[in-house]
Amino acid sequence: MDDEGRAVPAHGTVVLSRVRGGYRDMLRGYDVLIDDTRVGSIRRGKTVRFEVPPGEHRLQLKIAWCSSRPLTVQVEEGGTVSFMCAPGGDASDALAAVTVDKDDYITLQQTSWPTVP
Repeated sequence: MDDEGRAVPAHGTVVLSRVRGGYRDMLRGYDVLIDDTRVGSIRRGKTVRFEVPPGEHRLQLKIAWCSSRPLTVQVEEGGTVSFMCAPGGDASDALAAVTVDKDDYITLQQTSWPTVP
């Protein structure tokens, strides 16, 4: 409850950091999707935070027709869940990355705390 007795909506936080290194996509942002809805974007070397209702959520990143594998996570009320992302694969694998491996174009993994390596 707030100072006036109104119910304060419960939420948790999803924190996403993107590594600074590498040349692939250095000038492009990745779209951030939570539960298949675009909620923002993330650029190289940045960290973003999104409030979500408690419960199970699906996180995925996209750029053009390529993406990360979706991750499902349980977010507790008042809790924080952290992730790190980076371009997937090697720059030398660019053709494969946008065709056969388009669903692994971006690496997305859960971490213990927000970090930008």
